[in-house]
Amino acid sequence: MYLGSRPRRRRTPRLTILLLLMILAATLMVYYIDTHRPSWANPFEPTPTPTWPASYYIAAGEGYYGEGQLDEAISAYQQATRLLPDEPVVYTRLAQLLILRERTAEAVAAARKAVMLAPHSPQAVAILCRALDWEGLYAEALDVCECALEMDERYAEAYAYLSEVYADLGNWTAARRYAQQAVDLNYQSMDAHRNQGYAYEMQGRFSKAVEAYENAIRLHPRLAPLYISAARNYRAVGKYKEAIDRLERAIRIDPNNSEPYNQLGWTYYLKGDVNRAVEYLEQAVTIDPEDAKAWGNLGIVYYVTQHYEDAITTFQRAIQLSQREYLTRARRMSLLAQDTSYDPPRPVEVMRGEFQPLYREGVDSLTVELYPVAAERKLTRDTDLMCGDLLAARLEQAMAVAPPPPASTPAPSPTVGTPAPPNPFLQTRGTAVLHLQGGGRLEVQLSSLPPSPAQPYKMQLLMWPGKTMDVGDLQPDASGNAALTFSFRDVHPAPVEYYYLLGFSYVHLGQCSKGVPWLRISLDIDPGPTNPAWQGLAECPEGSTTPSPTGTP
Repeated sequence: MYLGSRPRRRRTPRLTILLLLMILAATLMVYYIDTHRPSWANPFEPTPTPTWPASYYIAAGEGYYGEGQLDEAISAYQQATRLLPDEPVVYTRLAQLLILRERTAEAVAAARKAVMLAPHSPQAVAILCRALDWEGLYAEALDVCECALEMDERYAEAYAYLSEVYADLGNWTAARRYAQQAVDLNYQSMDAHRNQGYAYEMQGRFSKAVEAYENAIRLHPRLAPLYISAARNYRAVGKYKEAIDRLERAIRIDPNNSEPYNQLGWTYYLKGDVNRAVEYLEQAVTIDPEDAKAWGNLGIVYYVTQHYEDAITTFQRAIQLSQREYLTRARRMSLLAQDTSYDPPRPVEVMRGEFQPLYREGVDSLTVELYPVAAERKLTRDTDLMCGDLLAARLEQAMAVAPPPPASTPAPSPTVGTPAPPNPFLQTRGTAVLHLQGGGRLEVQLSSLPPSPAQPYKMQLLMWPGKTMDVGDLQPDASGNAALTFSFRDVHPAPVEYYYLLGFSYVHLGQCSKGVPWLRISLDIDPGPTNPAWQGLAECPEGSTTPSPTGTP
């Protein structure tokens, strides 16, 4: 311990040199930062977004799927497809996830891409079968599933998806047989048990369906659609307690999805607890204000509890949303011409355009560009070609209406027969615009359209699920221009009960003049004598002269 002043140390030359070097290094660093300042060093500019590898997004997608977060899993796999545009496995998995979210048009596009990239993959072909089934294209789905089984006769999921197609077609025997084959081949397959439950459910054997759905839940306990399916069948056999439990679990897994809230509210309504029913149905429409079915169920509960003013507002919203939802089912526009080379002549597709899938986007119209269909080639099956090669070739030919795909996309080389004559529609171009507001209006315009000496051209619109409707005839003028307008105003896609219950709500409030038009719309949909709207017309002075229904109930 020093009692006086601390003695001053003498600085050694080594310490002095070290200090000088540190000062020089600091000076050089400041100079470098000032002249070569990186973007991250500026606190007033946004930081750069890190670029993750595709493996990161694939792993994240699987993690989200394991937790039942389907929307997040879809986003991750969509990002992975951007980084790996030629990897079929990524598109196959993306299609599976899109199907679970019922985004079927996007699922078909992803599955087609997977098959074109890997025509020998039974997994890619099988998931295309399932996507086509969910799109309502059952005939195509059957062919594709059989192709998957031809590639691998022990692939359980292919049997499961084939069972699903037959269940949708009402062939219960085939549906149960193929579902059982899927379970026998792979008892650990969630899809096998899920589709076995679906086959039983579509047949009305709800207790057996519950067993199968519960097996699927054991294999994937974090997938909300499985709980919703199980609850639906518990409810069908009157087991409301079990149904409520499954729906509450679905809500915990997927709290931002309106469907389990809607199903839970409807379950409470069937149980007789209307207060709980209103609570959950109101939550459903709050979570998704465009859920037409939830609005319709809420309107029914309001009507039954005699809240007619609320029922009117709710049913009007449900009908409006049902109309919009129906219009978003538009899938493809086609221009048909009479082909006189057949005896008798028959219409053939000469131009086509596919609408981009609409998924909860705030848009007021859908637009599609029409392109000439490639000259049809006769594809023959060589002994060296698998069915997947032929399928990929057909997909390539069907997609030849759009601009050529990137060079990186592999193009199968099918056997081509006699070359087709030159296509007279190569210079023809067209546009179709489908307006989603104001009841729905479709506008079609074409230019450089060759004359049609036999019969006018016909425009067809393919709607989900696999329904084709004629929207009008086209006859080009001297300049080759043609146009048509089609209105969906008289198309009423909402369930018939929405219309007559809306009409009855007005009638019970003494406003027959407002209720009768809705009752008449319900009779346009179902003119049968069992339609309650006839009673409503009989109660109103405006309907006193309405003739009674005819026919056998």
